[in-house]
Amino acid sequence: MIEFLHSLNKKEKGLYALFLLFFITLFFAQLSALSSNLAGLLVIYSFSIGSLQEKWLTFKKRFDLQAMLAFFLLLVVSTLVSDDVPMGLHHLKIRLPLFAFPISIGLLKLREDFKENVLLSYATITTLVCLLCLGSSIHTAYSASRTDYLYNDALTGLIRQQSIYVALAVNLAIYIFAKAIFFQNTKHPFKMLLAVVFLFAFSYLLASRIMFAVLVAATLCFSFYYILQKRKYLEGATLVLGLVIGTVVINKLLPSTFNRYKELTYQRFDFESKGPESHYNMAITPDQWNGANFRLAAWTCGWEVFQSSPITGVGVGDKDEVLREKYREKKFHMALQTDKNVHSNYLDVLFSTGVMGFLVFLLAWVLLPLGQAYRTGNALALVFLLTFYTAWITEVYFGKNFGTMLAGFFIPFVLLNSNKK
Repeated sequence: MIEFLHSLNKKEKGLYALFLLFFITLFFAQLSALSSNLAGLLVIYSFSIGSLQEKWLTFKKRFDLQAMLAFFLLLVVSTLVSDDVPMGLHHLKIRLPLFAFPISIGLLKLREDFKENVLLSYATITTLVCLLCLGSSIHTAYSASRTDYLYNDALTGLIRQQSIYVALAVNLAIYIFAKAIFFQNTKHPFKMLLAVVFLFAFSYLLASRIMFAVLVAATLCFSFYYILQKRKYLEGATLVLGLVIGTVVINKLLPSTFNRYKELTYQRFDFESKGPESHYNMAITPDQWNGANFRLAAWTCGWEVFQSSPITGVGVGDKDEVLREKYREKKFHMALQTDKNVHSNYLDVLFSTGVMGFLVFLLAWVLLPLGQAYRTGNALALVFLLTFYTAWITEVYFGKNFGTMLAGFFIPFVLLNSNKK
């Protein structure tokens, strides 16, 4: 790290410092205003790296960045034609990173070692934040004599972020460490391996069904790749065996997370049901609202809202009230009382901007980035993208500051065309 810092020129040191400050503040909801200001400084400062002419030439070649800009402009238009423009502007403010980062961070030309060190710094900061969260939760659980403080949203109470979003951030950190351990000449492989083991266990405690499933699937796929393509039979088999043993041991010691997977077997729902909302630390019964049957009910409402205005959507400013009206029509009491959104990024975009907006969204944030990653042989970017796309199935990531910061920053950054050292 010392050698890396000495290799930086003055502008690169400033950029690297801003990256570090942004990553540190990103995790803490209490520091969201500071994080937004640092993001703004990062955007502005990035224009001092390289010439504007070079950035313009890069922009003309990058159809994914052009589509991202087009998608944000479409959101602006949708906001302005909404009945509730102030609410639309509120949503637009949250989605600002989807515009600012692609046209700034996405146009940078960075050395490969600089990019790798930025990613490793993010992974290290993520690990330290998770250690702080675990320490705080252990203290709270011990003081209150309640083990449920070690799970899910209670685990991230220190930083006041929802566990599902932190789980995505943790997955990204694990991928970064894994790449460094297996494909780079890192000086600290054992420390990174310890960090991966810790983050894997932390992800389990976060109890995000979809993100933990993605993590397990990614680990298995990588293990088989290592066995078949690299002919690293011992290493690959060790990864699979370690995954199985680790998961079994953790489940025996802390079984509440797997209790959440049992909810998936209870998918029937009645909109008018006033049953309790299930919790990972309670017995599952058919009368409860759980993560599976609630989403099926909410998606049904979201789809019907889309059908009411399929071409242009109901508008970014009006989408929340139109969805609530659908909840009232269905007598969906639980969703109204808890002010639930539609719990799908794809469906939220679809019914708010219609088919036209959804197609632009798919081009900008799904198809073109995948094509860019494939053309450049960027395996890490492919794994990042697939993780984001899976996460977007069950949550409205574009409706949270943390969600738009993660997507807006990391998708353009991981797709950067790096200059070799």
